[in-house]
Amino acid sequence: MTSLIMKSRAKLAKTFDRIQKILTDEMGIEGTSIKSTSSFIDDLNMDADDLAEFFTAVEDSFSQPGKKIEIPDHESDNLVTIQDLIDYLQEQGIED
Repeated sequence: MTSLIMKSRAKLAKTFDRIQKILTDEMGIEGTSIKSTSSFIDDLNMDADDLAEFFTAVEDSFSQPGKKIEIPDHESDNLVTIQDLIDYLQEQGIED
């Protein structure tokens, strides 16, 4: 496996770990139920208020000086799973 692929996987794992920490610490979701394929609504039983709070926490956590991350409502509607969120964050240039 090339080092580029290994770095990419490590970056994905670190992003997932940060999202999992937000879900467990701030949203009170059991860590063992969180997988990259987990649906926020169907698997993690989050409602609209939970999602708004969660996405705000993600924005705060992933924003950096000079690079504020925002998840607009029209984008958040398309973020169904944790992997969708990871992909979105990477498209926004998250260097994690």
